[in-house]
Amino acid sequence: MHIDEFKEYFHTVADKRQSAKVTYCLFGGLFGSLCAVIAGARGQFGVREYILGHHEWFKLHGMFISDIPADDTIVRIISRIKPEPFHAVL
Repeated sequence: MHIDEFKEYFHTVADKRQSAKVTYCLFGGLFGSLCAVIAGARGQFGVREYILGHHEWFKLHGMFISDIPADDTIVRIISRIKPEPFHAVL
């Protein structure tokens, strides 16, 4: 699946964060976390380490351009997602 297809498939996942406080896009956090977990990452530290290790690839695809979120930021991004949109597309 191409990244754009993934983005289209999960476009119903709403970003409930306050827009004035958003530094990292929902898609980047979601996609980066999913890639990390598939690759065997455990927890927010593992997700951040995965993104850090593949930062150039993510930047090439328009994610994490300026920097990589802290592990607690990754948790905040993911924890704000409601599970129902995932159930609807699976």
